[in-house]
Amino acid sequence: MEIKIATNFNTEIFYAAIKFLKEKGWELTAEYDDKMIDKGIDFDFYRFEKDNGAILLAWSNWFEGEIKATAKKLDEIAKHFNLTLTYGAPEYLNKQNIINDMKPLIKIKKKY
Repeated sequence: MEIKIATNFNTEIFYAAIKFLKEKGWELTAEYDDKMIDKGIDFDFYRFEKDNGAILLAWSNWFEGEIKATAKKLDEIAKHFNLTLTYGAPEYLNKQNIINDMKPLIKIKKKY
């Protein structure tokens, strides 16, 4: 499966995509901690899992949203929101160990 990172999701679509994933049965397994003063203001992060797959979403007020998923899942999101995806240079989700790097800042909702 090809994993891709789509970029430039505007804020409204970014948060609507989170709702869409929840409605489709994706389990929220990690998110930028609510205790962080800049959550949803300067930065936000989510990881969803379903059927051994994962979707990562990151957002900042400077670069808007990024979603990392299989090409098939990104196409499904794009179709649902009637979007043409762009694949610019990601600011966050290109980091290999983003979950480990962010551990002090995120709330893990699923034990590994």
